[in-house]
Amino acid sequence: MCPDDDAIMKDIRYLQETMERLLSDFSRSRMPLVLGKESVWRPLTDVYETDRELVIRMDVAGMDSRDFDLALRGRVLTIRGARRDPTPSGKKHFHKMEISLGPFERNIEIPSHIQVSSLEAHYDKGYLLVRVAKGAKRVSRRERIISVERG
Repeated sequence: MCPDDDAIMKDIRYLQETMERLLSDFSRSRMPLVLGKESVWRPLTDVYETDRELVIRMDVAGMDSRDFDLALRGRVLTIRGARRDPTPSGKKHFHKMEISLGPFERNIEIPSHIQVSSLEAHYDKGYLLVRVAKGAKRVSRRERIISVERG
């Protein structure tokens, strides 16, 4: 390996980190790409499996359990909602604005080895938690609306 290779690799890592930061900032931007279209943000979401269930955890602080609409159609779980601005109305001058507000939507593909009838959602401490037990049930093509419980 040439001594210049280390410098090149360092530059490549720096460019990669910069691009990831720029893409992340762009995805959180409040500026709509098309004028007149409402901007939709994407809350940070983890999807993982345990021995018994599939868990979806969404970071959506500052909301209420009534602020969510969840619907399962086939193998796609759609989570919609809107986070409102908690600051008093009137003229504001922000020095920094990073918290996404307004409508959001996430579509999450659910594996076929889950028991749709066991699907339940809870909102607690700023996280929406959706849990679905594993099993060998068939996936229904009918849409199912899921209510979100508090706590």
